[in-house]
Amino acid sequence: MKKHVPLVLFLVGLMAFSVIASGCIGGKSTTTTTITPVSSSSASSTTSTQTSTTSSASTQTTSTTTTVQPSKAVKYIESHLSKATVIDTPNYVIVVGPEGNGAKVSNLPNKPAIVVSYKVNSAKTPTIQELMKEGQGFGQINPAFLRDPDMDALIQIARKVTDLKVREALYNALYIMANRKVPEIIFGDNKATRVYWNWVHNWYYNPVLAPRWDLVMEDKNAPSVSIGIGDYKNEPGTIVETTIGWPSSFDPAFDYETFGWALYHNVGDTLVTYWESETKKVSPDLAVAWAHNKDGTVWYFVIRGGVKAYDPKTGKLYPINATDVEFEFWRILRAGYSVNWMLATYTNLSASYAMSESEFKKVLQNGLIADFNGNTKEVTSLNDLLSFFGYSGSTAGVYKLVLPHPYGGILSVLADPYLMVIPAKYMLGDKYTEAMKAAKWGKDPKAWNNYIQQGSNDPIHKMLQDNLIGVFTGPFYIKEAKQNSYIILERNPYYWDAAIWKDLASKNPNLAVTKRVIYVLSNDANTRISLFQKGVADIAAIPVDRLDAVKNLKLGSFQSKIDSFVTPDMLFIVLNAQKEPLNNDLVRQALAWATPYQQAYQAVYRGYMVPNYGPIPIGWLGYTEYNVIKYKYNLAKALQLIKQSGIDPKKYTLTIYYNTGNTQREKIATLLQNTWGQLGFKVAVTPLSWPTLLGKTSKGDFQVYIVGWAPDFLDPDDYIGPFLQSAVVFDSLNYEIIS
Repeated sequence: MKKHVPLVLFLVGLMAFSVIASGCIGGKSTTTTTITPVSSSSASSTTSTQTSTTSSASTQTTSTTTTVQPSKAVKYIESHLSKATVIDTPNYVIVVGPEGNGAKVSNLPNKPAIVVSYKVNSAKTPTIQELMKEGQGFGQINPAFLRDPDMDALIQIARKVTDLKVREALYNALYIMANRKVPEIIFGDNKATRVYWNWVHNWYYNPVLAPRWDLVMEDKNAPSVSIGIGDYKNEPGTIVETTIGWPSSFDPAFDYETFGWALYHNVGDTLVTYWESETKKVSPDLAVAWAHNKDGTVWYFVIRGGVKAYDPKTGKLYPINATDVEFEFWRILRAGYSVNWMLATYTNLSASYAMSESEFKKVLQNGLIADFNGNTKEVTSLNDLLSFFGYSGSTAGVYKLVLPHPYGGILSVLADPYLMVIPAKYMLGDKYTEAMKAAKWGKDPKAWNNYIQQGSNDPIHKMLQDNLIGVFTGPFYIKEAKQNSYIILERNPYYWDAAIWKDLASKNPNLAVTKRVIYVLSNDANTRISLFQKGVADIAAIPVDRLDAVKNLKLGSFQSKIDSFVTPDMLFIVLNAQKEPLNNDLVRQALAWATPYQQAYQAVYRGYMVPNYGPIPIGWLGYTEYNVIKYKYNLAKALQLIKQSGIDPKKYTLTIYYNTGNTQREKIATLLQNTWGQLGFKVAVTPLSWPTLLGKTSKGDFQVYIVGWAPDFLDPDDYIGPFLQSAVVFDSLNYEIIS
């Protein structure tokens, strides 16, 4: 999880503006800019963007594009846009530009068109200089201070759209546009490693959610080894992971870090989740089905019936219903800890409440939109909705979630483990009925403020912290723990999806399904290595520079394995698009070509970084290699672009900032100093303390700096928004899909 303060500022500040497009296209109102695929023969060319005016017979495209003239789309564009940017994506052609008429387009790719039109409110749109003065870099405007209303428009539309196919196309377009504009040089995606014995099976990776250990299995012939904690042994059916960490809190409302979220994912349930390694769509969890109104501002989640939270200390069970969902969301918001910014930004909990199925059925009579697995359907009855999701079991009410504005990424936000639902009756105790009556059973949630305190003095928070949460709906429960030493999870006998274990066992007769998980915690790498070498641990967190100590080990017929996988942790080189010569697109492209990616991957990251060419992690919704310039170190190409740009590099000094103490970024800055210097620039490298760096970069007081980014939730907007939006305010913003 990234924990950059500027992100919070961005997300809060973002909603103060209707952030959307304006294309710095230039020229007359009939100008058309087309971004079409780069052919294999021109893969190293500057760009495949062609600009043509009305004097041209047509907008040029490369020979690799099959084109027709879909008259319906062309007529719509010419009558609704005064100028147009055309971006060819894998499945759609995206056309964006200011409202009006007269835009000339031809030879559009033979694909459905998504046409986005907008009208900028210049009076209400803050100038870039105003945003710099206010320190809004990585806030209301991207860190490069690049303004492109076209991109802003696509960002805003992508936030509102709920159809996955359309969202994907819009993010494809934004990825491609960023690839050409280069406000930031995308250095690459970090790779992580997994060290384990090959008796472990079905251990999967998800970039935000940890493995659900209930799906992980072990060879029944795996060794049995005492682990030195009571009488516990590492044996088939017991997963032992030696790692680093401790939850910052056992109250999810007060935890904003990786280890705690990994724990909650195994002991609790959220409304929706990402199944195994999935990153593009969510699956049902506590919610068995969901639907929303036509503009996406009101969502309804049908809660799974029969779910019970288990208190292992007393053996008591607490049924979960829609009111529990509402109360927990309200409690997290009320707590006031930093993690609540997502609820504060994307939801309006004051207008949200639990409903009965009968109340929901009345709403359904007017029709709602259901989106699931890439399919969309209008539903008018509860049976229709449940059938669409393939669910036939019992239900426990409906949670109506109101958003302050449409947000297509809301399901990704709701999958975050800190939103695991804890029963209100457990938390409120003997005040439960009183609190529910005061809030009219959820219709007036503000009344709950009398039963929940802000901050860490809240009695509910203290109870959850003291009881190690204390009550669990997930596949495991916390049996015992010793701070910074170990945490032991046991299988939850009342888990609502317990049938999965029988199914796994029947399909995998030679494997033992996980019954217990033990985290053995140590900050000492030597200790973790030793535990793994002896087979005390099945899985180990090992530093990259110590991997040789765990390579090719053998225990009986088993051997150690080291897997590597791409993570969404990305490294960016930010170029200040407001300062000469970086305000020149060709100069920024030249610097991208003069960046020694492979040298840095090997010398700095030991091979644990991979190329990426735009601001969306590899494998996420919107990531594409179609129509993308794949930058690699090519000094001749960079020199050619500098010449084309018309600038004299000898007149400029480029200063690269990085945060003091980050040796990897220091090494990258030094490499850039060498290669960019060969273009004729004077290049200086300057370390700054983290607070100083943030202070300067937020105000645009820089030329170049290096920064990393990691996700809060699995949606491309968590990257595209911060790295491309520019605070443009629109009087109007519309889109049309033309087949």
